[in-house]
Amino acid sequence: MRQLTLLFIFFTVLGCKNNECEGIACFSPPPNFSFELVDKATGENLFTNETLNSNDIKVVDEENNAVSYSFISENNYNILSLNEIGWNLDPHTYTITVGDLVEFTLELDMEEKYENCCTFFKTETFQLSGYEYEQSNTTDIYTIQID
Repeated sequence: MRQLTLLFIFFTVLGCKNNECEGIACFSPPPNFSFELVDKATGENLFTNETLNSNDIKVVDEENNAVSYSFISENNYNILSLNEIGWNLDPHTYTITVGDLVEFTLELDMEEKYENCCTFFKTETFQLSGYEYEQSNTTDIYTIQID
């Protein structure tokens, strides 16, 4: 009987360790990749000043498949948002064009991680080619400086 009791305690403790995350809902979605295109000399948003037209935006992946995006225009603040690409794991290359004036390439490698009962996404590679850019510390929006 004692062995049965010890065996029961052993499996109960072991079972608790395996279920330590039970009941914990911890999930962080991948980042949203948003871009503001500005004039390199003036810092002016190129959609706001009508140098570029949002109807001319085209985003494709490495196989030339269309990639969904949204164009957010609020209070003369116009940004391009690629809110689905972070879900695509492993390396991918995206080409973003706006008419004949602007073309840049984004190489992105995302990994899904699981630590301390939480699932989250980590950007392994982010490489933007074609223009200088900087990322805002407060909004995470990438500002791309167009000549």
